[in-house]
Amino acid sequence: MTDIDSGRFATLLHAYGRATDTPGHLAALADGDTASRNAALGHLWSAVIHQGTPWTATPPAAAAVAALVGDPRLSGAADAALRADLLCFLAAVAESGRSSPELADLADPAGVDVDAALVAALDAGDEDEVFADEVLANALYARAVLGCRAVVPTVLDAATAALSDPAPAVRAAAAHTVSACRPALTAPTGTATLAGRLDALAAGAGPDERAALVLAMGELGLAPRTYLDDPHPGVRACAALAPALADDPVATTEILTALADPAATDDWFTQRPPQIHTRIRFALVAAAVARVDDPDRLLPAALAVAPIASPYTVGGDWGALLRALFAGRTDDPLSPAQRRYLGALVDNAGLWDSRNGSVGLAFRDAGLPHDRAACHALVTDSAPGPPPR
Repeated sequence: MTDIDSGRFATLLHAYGRATDTPGHLAALADGDTASRNAALGHLWSAVIHQGTPWTATPPAAAAVAALVGDPRLSGAADAALRADLLCFLAAVAESGRSSPELADLADPAGVDVDAALVAALDAGDEDEVFADEVLANALYARAVLGCRAVVPTVLDAATAALSDPAPAVRAAAAHTVSACRPALTAPTGTATLAGRLDALAAGAGPDERAALVLAMGELGLAPRTYLDDPHPGVRACAALAPALADDPVATTEILTALADPAATDDWFTQRPPQIHTRIRFALVAAAVARVDDPDRLLPAALAVAPIASPYTVGGDWGALLRALFAGRTDDPLSPAQRRYLGALVDNAGLWDSRNGSVGLAFRDAGLPHDRAACHALVTDSAPGPPPR
C-alpha cells in the first residue's frame, strides 16, 4: 500500500503555489473514481511537473507515484492505461533531474536560510515573494532538480519491475522510463543487462510495443542495428533514430525512405510509442536534417512533405526542411533544389496567410519573403505577379 505524508507537502511548492492539494490528488489515483483520477493526472502534468519544469513538490510526489505503479489497487487490466500514464510522468521527472549538474551552491546559498525565508513568505500568504527573490527562487529550483535526481533510483526500481507488467502499453512506458533513468544504471553491466531484457521483450512484442522498446535502446546509447531489418516500417524507423546510429548510412537511408511518404507514418501505430509526443515524422525530419547535408538527398523528403504542410506543422517538418535547404541564403539565384522545394511550398495555398507569425518567421529565417507572389517570382525568375491558384 502507498503511504502519503500530507504534512510534508505543506511547505512544498508546485507550479500554482503551495502543494497542499497534491496529497489529495495522489490518494485519488489509488482510491478515487474515474473523474478524480483524471483530475489527479491533470494535476501531475500541469502542476507537479509543469512543461518539464520540476518544483519542490515534484520529488516526493514522484516517490509516491513510483509506489503507486506497483500498488495492488492499480494492478488490474482496467488500470493498465493509468499505470502507463504514471510511468510516463516518472520518465518526465527523471529527465528533469538531468539538467544543470552544478546546482549545489544554488541550492544552499551562503548566508541565506532558504527554509526560513520560504516559511516566512508562505506564512505571510505572499507566495509571489518567493519568486521575486532571485536567490530564493534559484535555490528552490536547484533543490527541485536535485530532488528529482535523488529520486531516480526509486523511479528506476518501479519502472524495471513494470517491464514484467502483463499489459503491452505498460511495458512500453516502463521501457521509456527506464531509459530516462540511464544515469542511475551501473555501466556497463547495468546497461547490458537491461539491453538483453529489452531484446527479449521485443522478440514477442507487437509493433507498437516493439517500437517503444527499440527507442528505449536508442535512449540508452545502444545501437539497435538488427531492428533496421524489422518487418514493420515504424520499428525500422525507430531503430534508425538511435543516436548511436547517426553515422550509419543504412539508418539514414531508412529515415529518408520513411519520409518519402510522410503521411503514411501517421498510420504506423495504433498506440504511438510514449517517447514520441507529436507526429513521428517530426522526429524523422529532425534526424534527416541533422544527418544529411546534401540538399539533393534531402529534396525528395522535402517535396513529399510540402503538399501536407500546414501552418500548424511549421516547427515539426516543412519549416525545418526550409531552414536546412536555405541555410546561408544569399541574393544569388536559387539552386535547383531550393527552386523545386520553394515551388512546392508556393503550390500549397495554406501557407501564405500574412497574419501567421510562426510561418513568417520560418520564411524570414530562410532569407525569403513570406509572400506567395514574391516567392513564385523567385522560383520562376520573373517579376512578381499573381501566385498560382
